[in-house]
Amino acid sequence: MLVFAREVYVCLCPTDVAPRSPAELELDAPVRFRRGAADDLARLDRDHHDDAHLSELAERLDRGEYWLLAEVDGEVVGYTWLHARPTASYPSLPGCTIALGPDTGYGYDAWTAPSHRGRGVRRAGFVEELRVLAGWGKRWEASFFVKHQLDGATRSLAAAGIAVMPIWRIYLAEDRTLAAEQLAESDAVRPTFVTAA
Repeated sequence: MLVFAREVYVCLCPTDVAPRSPAELELDAPVRFRRGAADDLARLDRDHHDDAHLSELAERLDRGEYWLLAEVDGEVVGYTWLHARPTASYPSLPGCTIALGPDTGYGYDAWTAPSHRGRGVRRAGFVEELRVLAGWGKRWEASFFVKHQLDGATRSLAAAGIAVMPIWRIYLAEDRTLAAEQLAESDAVRPTFVTAA
């Protein structure tokens, strides 16, 4: 089911983040990060990944997207997706596409197993995804944050040395169309909207 977000922030995070120790990331167990492959789909928790979801993830792999897995004791406890295509879309903003600059990658669809939430896995994963994007020569990661998530994410990621910089606010205008407000200057991300014919 598609849930429309009334207010979403398009943010940038610089990829030049210093490595952090497990203590600095507030990890309570050693986490191993690696690139996922099609064989890893069968390892996902079926309580949170039905057949349709697994099919969607397989399509992403077929497109060549980077699947960053987080593992604890051999169990997949989290993941996120990365790509460096020139545009990105957010499912909760139908009709809105974000143009990405050549020095910008896109990170999306982060998931953490319920048993590992609040244990530093996502924070450590964000540091790792920035490292991956830096390896691709990207200076920025573009991410979407729903309004109610932005403050908490900003505080949590700051603890790992990650700056979250809101660049655009995308919102539902009074006439029920999507609108954008630029919050900071940047040519790394720019929203475009499909208009009804």
